[in-house]
Amino acid sequence: MNITPSIFKDVMLQESCWIDGTPHFTRRAIGEWLEYDMSKRDPIGHIIRKNPHIEQFSVPVYLSGTDGKNYEQKFYNPIGLQLIIFESRQPKAKAYKVAVANLVYAFMRGELKPSKWSQKDDLVSAARQILSLPCSRKRGSLVRDLAERDGVSIQAAYRRVNKVSGKRLRAGIRSDKGATKYPEDRERVFAYVKEHPEARGKEIVSKLSGLKVSFSRVNEWLRERAFALN
Repeated sequence: MNITPSIFKDVMLQESCWIDGTPHFTRRAIGEWLEYDMSKRDPIGHIIRKNPHIEQFSVPVYLSGTDGKNYEQKFYNPIGLQLIIFESRQPKAKAYKVAVANLVYAFMRGELKPSKWSQKDDLVSAARQILSLPCSRKRGSLVRDLAERDGVSIQAAYRRVNKVSGKRLRAGIRSDKGATKYPEDRERVFAYVKEHPEARGKEIVSKLSGLKVSFSRVNEWLRERAFALN
């Protein structure tokens, strides 16, 4: 289970995870977004105790603590999140209620039509969330979550993120592309490219005798290096 920030348009909650293709959020993340002082009390817990029907929109998740023990944490789906917001009196909650009321009224008048960009906006938000993380296994896990949510292959999820972000993420980004197995070769390649910036795989392999890697592996290293520098 990966706990990551969730970003959609201008809304960002710090603790979320994907369960069965749906985002879920912790009480703390919801409270922080509503701008409660979470250091002194549990305002979200108070809202839920007064409105126990909200609990049906939560899922218990067991997380490992620093002491090695597992602790139960409740995560609330988008319906639970909105019900909590509706019961809050924070300024952000009031603004959200007004926005929802206008949305419902527009729907009742038949003025609300699905936007052809709605899926794209959601994908842009997912791409921003993925790119907010350093190049690591966590980033790969988020792409897998995106693939599971949309019912596509991991490679297709990477292609979608690439298209909207303009970056060259690759499905293999979760591995080190041989950096651990061939560190000396990697250093030789980068040293050569430093002196010959335009050089690419086949040229480098032909100029550097004794390399244990193919020109395609060398090109992968160069692409990852360029991505990291950008």
